[in-house]
Amino acid sequence: MSLIDIFFPQTCIFCGDILVRGERIMCLNCHAFYRYQKVAEERYRYKITETNVENVDIFLDYAYCKKALHSFKYGGNLFLGKQLGTLWAEHLKQVEWIENIDLIIPIPLHRKKLYKRGYNQSEVLGRILSKKLQIPLSTNVVKRIINNPPQIQSKNRWENVRDIFALKRKKGLENKHVLIIDDVITTSATTNYFVKTLREIPELKLSFAYLSSNF
Repeated sequence: MSLIDIFFPQTCIFCGDILVRGERIMCLNCHAFYRYQKVAEERYRYKITETNVENVDIFLDYAYCKKALHSFKYGGNLFLGKQLGTLWAEHLKQVEWIENIDLIIPIPLHRKKLYKRGYNQSEVLGRILSKKLQIPLSTNVVKRIINNPPQIQSKNRWENVRDIFALKRKKGLENKHVLIIDDVITTSATTNYFVKTLREIPELKLSFAYLSSNF
């Protein structure tokens, strides 16, 4: 054990306990509870109604990652975001259909929110996934044209995200299998209005992956 480990021990990003030998990023106790249930993934498959869904994957139980995710998303903790992205990539490497994905597209932020926050948390995660999974990432397919308030502040989440996206380009996306990613899925309202903009792209296949679900 080095002096750095003694004075600055690595801790679990979820519960904060000190990691022991063999543990990386999260402790074994959290590892036993963080995974989402497959039944919930199937439930969301039927909630995404604006497109034919190829696959849906949800990685984390929001109850376990909420503190870490908020620190990354709202607290500027990019180091923690990279750790979350690394865990997510390791998980997706084990998903059998991931090898069929041609392109990763993160849900975009409005330019005003991007300027205020300094980064799009979904894009940060997407770039980590792209590098570790060796799948190209694109951020110029769809843009957010309305700066809607956060979903957590909205009483009607479907009205809050109505028509907030617009298609920027469709060239080169024909017959592709695209993975849409976001940090959290709640009602699926954002996802549905996002993919609604992609309807005019011929023969586009869509799969979805979320870091966590808050439903």
